[in-house]
Amino acid sequence: MTILTKRIPYLQTLGLPSDVEMIRRTRAFVLRAGLTIGELAGMAALNPNSLRVFLCGSYGSHHRVDSNTLAVRAALKEIMDLYEIKSYPSVHTPHYSTDDFEAIRSSMWAALRNGTAFLVDGPPGTQKTYTFRHVAEEINRSKEGRAIYIYARIDHSPQSFLIEACTEAGIPNRGSIDQLIRKLRFFLGNQRALLIVDEAQHLGLTGLEILRQLLDTPPFFGVGLGGSHDLSVRLRDWRMEQWRSRLRRTHLLTGLKETEAAHILRAEFGVMAADDIAATIQDATVEAVRNRKPFRYISARNLFFAIQDAVEQIKARSAPREAALEGLR
Repeated sequence: MTILTKRIPYLQTLGLPSDVEMIRRTRAFVLRAGLTIGELAGMAALNPNSLRVFLCGSYGSHHRVDSNTLAVRAALKEIMDLYEIKSYPSVHTPHYSTDDFEAIRSSMWAALRNGTAFLVDGPPGTQKTYTFRHVAEEINRSKEGRAIYIYARIDHSPQSFLIEACTEAGIPNRGSIDQLIRKLRFFLGNQRALLIVDEAQHLGLTGLEILRQLLDTPPFFGVGLGGSHDLSVRLRDWRMEQWRSRLRRTHLLTGLKETEAAHILRAEFGVMAADDIAATIQDATVEAVRNRKPFRYISARNLFFAIQDAVEQIKARSAPREAALEGLR
């Protein structure tokens, strides 16, 4: 009796997904993780050729009855359960609702439901990325539609950008620009879909026009553009009038309000002296330039850095005391 035959009763108790479901999940996993079939086979200790045959749905016709797909499914499930890549990882930091967060959240839901576009212009630390990811996760949990977050790199070519969009959506990501656009429409066209493009100032004119095409033609994707002031300046150019006419809302972020920052600090530390609050807010205040003029704003990122530093200092001061108390016990 082979080792596999001896393991069959155990494998049958695992309640493994069917061949069809495991093939679907594995193909999506490979796309999202950027793995080759050979790399996945190595991680799962499977023969690459056997894995390819399994993913083609032809495993049973190439193997003996006692070499069924139970072992293959078990090995794949173990790897994917360990390394599964979700569309939007859960946000683990404490969430504090601000006016800017709620405004962008409202625009994201409106763009999803109505197939419209909006723009978020803000310097670093004004919670653009945090809000995009947090609300995208909320949308995806709601089952009302699908939100796909895409980070645009510097000099992101149109084809590479579309490959990234398809990858984030978990759909096949090979082909020409036209083929990739058709895939997005085909695979996402049966639901409301929102494309969120962060650092969109890195997209060239062609990339922006591809987004406008997805916005303007069925199934009418919602589109959110987030980026620096360079993006707002570009969209004011006369050649971008088509894009400007499609922006339902524009959010110009100027950082946390002092009252919001103070509320966050009190929520984290309890009662704080007014001077301590003012000093922490001052440390979190940075400078940016808008319309060639400098302005100062409270950076949410810097405020949370300051909170983390304070927590670490408190832990460091309390450690010797706790050690001394432990010694007395």
